[in-house]
Amino acid sequence: MAAQANPGVLEFYLICYNNNFCVEYQINTIRHFCKDPHNIIIIDSNCGAYEENTKEKQALCIQYGVEYISMPISLAGGKGQNSSNILGHKLNWTYMNIILPRNPTYFAFLDQDFFMIRPFTIIEHLDKLGMWGDVMEISTAQSGSFKKTDIKPGPWVLHPWLSFYKLDFIRNYKMDWMPCENFDTGGQNWYNFISKANLNKADYWFRDNIIMYYPFAKQSDAGSPPYQKHYCSYQGNKFYGQIQINNGFMHFLNSHILTNPLHPKTAICRGMLDGILLANGFKFTAEHGYEIFDSPSNCL
Repeated sequence: MAAQANPGVLEFYLICYNNNFCVEYQINTIRHFCKDPHNIIIIDSNCGAYEENTKEKQALCIQYGVEYISMPISLAGGKGQNSSNILGHKLNWTYMNIILPRNPTYFAFLDQDFFMIRPFTIIEHLDKLGMWGDVMEISTAQSGSFKKTDIKPGPWVLHPWLSFYKLDFIRNYKMDWMPCENFDTGGQNWYNFISKANLNKADYWFRDNIIMYYPFAKQSDAGSPPYQKHYCSYQGNKFYGQIQINNGFMHFLNSHILTNPLHPKTAICRGMLDGILLANGFKFTAEHGYEIFDSPSNCL
């Protein structure tokens, strides 16, 4: 029987694949910035691959006192499945096999590289409006809004890379985080949930506030930086140079890069998070995963 969530607590379900930089910084940033009562669950989605990464992930969860759950090998994905489909299956498995049996009052899905960077509270909002997160619209010409003053009619959902829910708000719908035509991962929830619940898109809109930041713009030969088309190269590999500052969160995009600590994007991401944590009174100690040297008190 699955463990039961504590009533009134926000549970973070973090699906983590072959990346323990993200695991450690998710734990540290959520614990430091989330002001609601909360619980973190690390879900290892390696599905039998990357054995050393899984062992290290398990050790990190023990070190930090965080719950660890391993996904079955059957969710690894196969030939012909793209990353959006694989993630959709993993989100559905998490919802059906972990979230519903645990029965949390509130829960959140975050991409593993989507980090909290400011003091954050959301429970009062969830009690009022049922959910909060980054709105994703159908990818057709009649949609594609950006500013709240110019919201276009049309299908929409919350993108699972940043989404918070009160479970009772969605419990009676057949939630489905699979992609579908013209929608990325989570799009099926337009048909199964949003369109049936008759929700007002404007109540959930905050994309006006998203900053798309390109730290490698001068080094890139991709021209002007449209969304997710701004490539840089490192040791012969192309990667997205974009970083998003998203309403109190920072999304680094392409977290598979962050497995290499010497990769330039990993370095800037870690530097940004360390600077933010340091400026907000976070204690850099071995307990928090930092290698430090305590100088004698009489040294300048």
